[in-house]
Parts: sequence; C-alpha cells; structure tokens
Amino acid sequence: MAKVVFFNLPYYGHMNPTLPLVAELVRRGEQVRYYSSETFRPAIEQAGATFRGIDAVMTEHTSVDENLMRYALTLIRATQEIIPLILPEVQAEPPDYLLHDALCPWGKCVAQILKIPAIASVATLARPHSVLHPEVLASFFILLPTVMQMALTSQRERAQFGAICKHLQKTYQIPRPTIGSVYNNLADFNIVYSTRQMQIYPCAFDERFKFVGPFLGGEVAAPPFPFEELGEEPLIYIALGTVFNDNVTFYRLCLEAFADRPYRVVLVIGSKVDLPDLGTIPSNFIIKPFVPQFQLLQRAALFITHGGMNSVSGGLWAGVPLLMLPQAADQPLIAKRVQRLGAGKWLRPRHLTAHQLRAAAEEILAQPTYRQRSAAIGVSFRQAGGPTAAVDAIEAFKRKYGL
Repeated sequence: MAKVVFFNLPYYGHMNPTLPLVAELVRRGEQVRYYSSETFRPAIEQAGATFRGIDAVMTEHTSVDENLMRYALTLIRATQEIIPLILPEVQAEPPDYLLHDALCPWGKCVAQILKIPAIASVATLARPHSVLHPEVLASFFILLPTVMQMALTSQRERAQFGAICKHLQKTYQIPRPTIGSVYNNLADFNIVYSTRQMQIYPCAFDERFKFVGPFLGGEVAAPPFPFEELGEEPLIYIALGTVFNDNVTFYRLCLEAFADRPYRVVLVIGSKVDLPDLGTIPSNFIIKPFVPQFQLLQRAALFITHGGMNSVSGGLWAGVPLLMLPQAADQPLIAKRVQRLGAGKWLRPRHLTAHQLRAAAEEILAQPTYRQRSAAIGVSFRQAGGPTAAVDAIEAFKRKYGL
C-alpha cells in the first residue's frame, strides 16, 4: 500500500478523466489525497480519495485566457500561491509518489522540491518531451505566426511570468519553469487518456508514455434529464464545454439553423447564459445548463462541439460523428486530427452562418462514413485498457523505484 498525492486543475475536462483512475488506485489499496476545488469534493470522495481544497487560489471559475501567454501567467501565479499553502502538509505526510496534471505546474514543482517520483496525467493531446523531434519541428512553422502575435501583445505578462519563475527557482532550488514547460509538465512517466492514433505526433512517443484510452462515465454528477422527451427523431446534441461556453451569438445561430427541422436538438448553455437571452425557443429544442453528457451521447446522431479533448473522446467512444467549432487552446489541433481520421468535420466559428451550420450538419448526417469512422475509433478506445491498464503501468513504475 502506497501513499499518493494527486494535483490537478479544477476544471471538468481535467478532473473527469482522472476519477476512474483514482477509484482503481483505491481499489488496489493506495491511499490517495487529491487537491482540487470544493465543487469536485463529492466526486473525489466517491472515488475513495481524501479531498484537499485549493479554492483560495483556483476554482472551476478561474478564467482561462485565449492568449496562451496571459494564461501561462495565471498558471504560474497560481503555482506561486499554492505551493506555500500545500507544501507544509505534504511534507508532514510525504507521499511515496505523486500524480499531477500535465498542465499543473505546482504539481511538478512540488515533486521537484521534495524529490518524489512523479507521474503526469495527460488529459489532452500529448506532446513529446523534446520539441526537437522531427514531427514536432515540422509543425512549428505552422504555429509560429500565432506564437509571435501572442508574444508581441503580451510583453508585460511575459516579464511578470519571468520574474515569478526566477523567484520559484531561487526560493525552492528547482529548475526555472519556462512557458513551454508550464504547458507541458511531463514527468518520468506519463498516463495519456487517449490513444496513440489520436495524437498529432503519433510516432514521437517512447516508453515513458502509456496510452490507455479515455475514461468515461466518471463525470461529476449532472442534474436529471427528461430522456422521455427525446422522441424518435435523430438527436443533435450541442455543447461548448465548461470554459468558453458563454457564446449567446452561437446559441442563437443554432436555434436559427435547426428550428422546426426534423431533428430533436439538445442545447447545453452552461451557467453563464440566461435562457431569456436566447429569445424564442423552437419546439424541437431542449435547452439545459448542464446535462448527463455521456448518456446523451449514446442516443445522439450528431455531436456539435467546441472540440475539447474530453468532449471529443466522449463522442468518439459512443461512435457519434462530430461537427467541431474550435475556439481556443488545443481545440483547433484536436478538430483537425478528428477530421483527418474521417470521424467528423471542423468549421471556423467566425463569420459562420445558420445555413452553413445546417448544411455541414446535414452532410455529416447523410454520409454513414463519418459514423463508421467514429465507431471504429470508439472500438480502439475501449481496447486501450482503461483504468486497469493505467494502474498496471503505475504498479510497474512503482517497482522501478522500489515503492
């Protein structure tokens, strides 16, 4: 029996994939302490772990900036504030090893400070340890204009970021974090909740990466849903995730595109949009702030999504074709990969019209190839091993370190 500490970002897309992993660790006798926000306490405790809060610094409501330089500053500021709060407690009862999200710099820093073996939890597209891998270098020049623009418009934030990183290095005698490392906090071993096939750089990973497929069905509980109202019409499910989901213009576009069409449409608007802001609701729509997404995807004929990894994985697991409208972060890369695999299409949300949205949706619905490709990827997800394979790999990691 080993003691484990898990650090994660308190966002649904990062938390949900880890809950089945935690449950399997606990089932095998591990003692897990999990640091997140109060919203996730019930799910963490249901998985069998001990909850510890970081709400004083970061919650699920902490803003995620589309400018990667500004959000890097958010993450490194959180690191600077969280470490003094949690370090005494972790030192008082040190774990045998540590798990941290690959986008969680305070987790990696604590592992470095205490010199504890660490495993990274990768909830989105994986990136290799080195940017010098040929596959990575090949895509660098495609991303260069965006990176340059962000750097030029965020010079003050970049200076602040550098000052905090220098302070962390001096205070804790650890390697100085960089912008690249903040967005890729890999460890000696890395659990990836996807398959190698889904990666942009499928040939760039060595034995330090274990691809175990997405873990679904462990979501934080959603309110009840009136499944009896779905009827027999093809179901179009529309959701923009839990971060960039306050797009009233897009929601109105969906109402216009699919009003009174021969579909049942479930539209999820989150907590930042008020229903009256959408105007008249067509009779074939069901609109909710939150829904049990995994169960709805089992009934869906089409999933219109922002292209976040958690949502895309759920759609593919269920064999649902995807129409993706990426907004920020890694979503464009995920959408392009899914389109290349033939399981969906992606549209640029800017200047999108209701006619274009409806036409793209109906094209996907009319061509069975999209559903067939999605279903094939779903099969590969289920064959990847899931939580059992992940914890088997962790056990091997423990043996390597004599734990």
